[in-house]
Amino acid sequence: MKAVKSTARGIALMVAATLFWSTSGLFVRSLEGAGAGEMVFWRSAGMLALVGVYLLARYRRDTGARIKALGKGGALAALLLSFQFLFFLIAVAKTTVATALFLMSTSPFWAAIVARAFLGEAIAARTWVAMAVCSGGVAIMVWDALEFGSIAGPMAALAVSLSFAFQILCLRKLGAGVDPVPSVFVAGLFSVAMSLPFAWGSDIAARDIAILMAMGAIQLGCGCLLMTLATRELRAVDVGLIAILEIVLAPLWVWLAFAETPSGLAMLGAGIVLASLVANELFGRLRPAPGSAKQNDFHGDPKP
Repeated sequence: MKAVKSTARGIALMVAATLFWSTSGLFVRSLEGAGAGEMVFWRSAGMLALVGVYLLARYRRDTGARIKALGKGGALAALLLSFQFLFFLIAVAKTTVATALFLMSTSPFWAAIVARAFLGEAIAARTWVAMAVCSGGVAIMVWDALEFGSIAGPMAALAVSLSFAFQILCLRKLGAGVDPVPSVFVAGLFSVAMSLPFAWGSDIAARDIAILMAMGAIQLGCGCLLMTLATRELRAVDVGLIAILEIVLAPLWVWLAFAETPSGLAMLGAGIVLASLVANELFGRLRPAPGSAKQNDFHGDPKP
């Protein structure tokens, strides 16, 4: 029963993460003319500020010790997360957004393979089917805009998926008493450092800076915080599967805010993705996946 409660909590955390991630279109639509490097820098700065305040409020004087406790594994997870910020912008700059999203929807497959190889997490047949159906649903959603031309964009999109899979692996391998949240803060530091040369001396409008800072705190910071916590309660493949919800929800917010009606194919694909995710979870409740009882418990601060 404890494992079921943990899984339900993990699912709730991961779904909430996708809700925050999916608001990116609302922020980007409000920008006046920020470049890719400026977007990475100021968005990362916003995330860094939010997570820094969260850690200071929670741990106060022990914040530095909590960051240090991450060790090499946590630092690697942070570096992989910062790579995702960079690779995503390269992907959408070098290929269509639709192509990038389609290739990034393969992340559950990579997460499953990595978790199977390094953690021994068994994957049920129903979950493989759900992953395939989800990828098919995403393909239907973006079919009209798919374009495979330059190799750089698709390769960057695949790099996002691979970085995501190995980041989950690193977080899952952290010690039971190690809080994974500080890894998001360290990722912000890496990302700010990598993008500083592109933002230094730019003439970006103050309004765009404010929007990107808010985007970093709300869309990126809250989403990454929740996802990081979810990785301690869900198998890697389930984290990847639920993350696909971001692709489904993003057009919904743009539709509600800017009256952009999704195409029939987009609505059909979204329905297929949602149905496969729900079916996978329902069947999982009836027949738990192999190894699902081996949850990695983390429920707050370890007792001194």
